[in-house]
Amino acid sequence: MDKKGIKTARDFEDFFEAYNQRDWDRLFSYLTDDCIWDAAEKRCHGRQETQQYWTEYHASINEMLGKPVNVVFGKGMAYLEVPIRMEFLKEGSFFGKSYPQGSVLDFWCADAYTLDAHGTIKQCRVYSKFD
Repeated sequence: MDKKGIKTARDFEDFFEAYNQRDWDRLFSYLTDDCIWDAAEKRCHGRQETQQYWTEYHASINEMLGKPVNVVFGKGMAYLEVPIRMEFLKEGSFFGKSYPQGSVLDFWCADAYTLDAHGTIKQCRVYSKFD
């Protein structure tokens, strides 16, 4: 699979669109094969573990990522904020709390990315804020 670099806010939009469409091949083209994904509640290593987290751990949730804002690039890194909407398709849990079917959570995440020399994501650290 050809790897893609993140160089602009539009690249992050495409990355998030791939997630929202569950287009795993397109999504993982932005990640190194040994990427570390530090989600709010779990650390994942590589594609298999990260995809399993999104498809199995979040099986009861339809999670949609909004348009990234306040995107800032530095040397080998990028930071952004993104609105998240989680709709519970069935009873489930998130961040240690149970939610009944039909529950909706709207919240913001601040993400810190470490990029390789080509702009491919080596690590993402997700910070969530809940009201």
